[in-house]
Amino acid sequence: MKTADIKKIIRNWPAYRKFVENSGVNPKTVKDLNELPVIDKQFISSAIHMIPLFRVRNIIPSSGSAGDDFSFGLFGDTDLKKASFTIDAILRDRFHTADRKTLLINMLPGAISLQSSTASVASIGVRADTAISVIKSLGSCFDQLILVGEPLFIKNLIELGIKEAISWRHIPLYIVIGGEWTPLGYGNYLEDMVGPQRVYSFMGMAELGLCYFFETDEAITLRKILAEDFRLRHELFGGADFCPMLFEYDENEIYVESLSDPYEDLDSMILTTNDPNRALPLIRYRGGDKGRIISREAINRALALKGYPPFFSPYGSPVLAHFGRGKGISGIYPEKIKEIIFSDHEIASTTTGNFRLCREGDILYLKIQLREGIGPLMSRERQYQEACTGLPVQVRLYSFETFPHRLDFERKVRYVCEDSAGKGSRGEKVCIPVAV
Repeated sequence: MKTADIKKIIRNWPAYRKFVENSGVNPKTVKDLNELPVIDKQFISSAIHMIPLFRVRNIIPSSGSAGDDFSFGLFGDTDLKKASFTIDAILRDRFHTADRKTLLINMLPGAISLQSSTASVASIGVRADTAISVIKSLGSCFDQLILVGEPLFIKNLIELGIKEAISWRHIPLYIVIGGEWTPLGYGNYLEDMVGPQRVYSFMGMAELGLCYFFETDEAITLRKILAEDFRLRHELFGGADFCPMLFEYDENEIYVESLSDPYEDLDSMILTTNDPNRALPLIRYRGGDKGRIISREAINRALALKGYPPFFSPYGSPVLAHFGRGKGISGIYPEKIKEIIFSDHEIASTTTGNFRLCREGDILYLKIQLREGIGPLMSRERQYQEACTGLPVQVRLYSFETFPHRLDFERKVRYVCEDSAGKGSRGEKVCIPVAV
């Protein structure tokens, strides 16, 4: 971001100017982003009251993933036009919607809107029965379908579709997921049912927008290599025991930093939007997600050292390795549990994907919700326990109806709780997926 743009934001946003001054920084002498303090959700929640809200055309609350605190994304007319343009560009470039009659089925929760000038959009929300009806009734009228939703809902939809005699493999179909960190095995699990090369991930957040980070074919190929080669993964991203998601992004739209945190294993993502005219500009914003930035040159160098052909193009943005929320219990991250669940097709097919890591006394329980109609047999529980070999967890399976933490597709799943009842509490360290 240019110095003039930084000073423009400071000048036009009194709450931020005061925050900068209270941090001991003179706004008039700032020349570089690194001189500015980091802001967070709490700052945004209070500072938005000093923005002319009557000029805002769209307000999106965050998921409340830091506990009971919510921040908000504020978008004016220009922001909305730019977001619509970005979505259309992705649809045209990745899915060729300008040349193919496309039905995009929007199943994102919270009334999140998607607009397109090249695709027909059916806004369904989290109603699987309605989505199945639309696919059966209207799907054949289009050259291709694009399903957009959060991972556990999409999983449920695809499984329900099989029961409803939908032949997913014979439908020209793509699946776009967002809103939550997912393991490589999640895409493999879906593609076993819908066909190969059908699942893509995108990432954004309420305060930022929907489609700032996106998977590319190069990133997917690299992730598949990293999932099998721990040495290469350690060389590039350190010692996390699960494989990160990999995204590219447009450096003209957003600047991303990795910031080391004391006593934390994983770096924090710090985001700065490059448009000073946004209704809600973000300057060095820490949203709670963990990630590391690495250059394409460094990736190709590491690939060559380990005997792989360097296949990353030298042109384009750095790569963001996303590690989720970075919160767990006893060094056990929910992302690792997800990786285990979706590495085994039989296990993935018997659970909703909803689970809780709960400490009760001296025991760390992994409580898992099974799909409807599937019982918590002792043999199945042993299968799950064996899959978790090496982790200090005691697996407990629950039928769909008896699981104490119901699956509500409108809300983010809280995968970690630390109180004795396993229900979570105010101020707990909770691991919740990244907000859309």
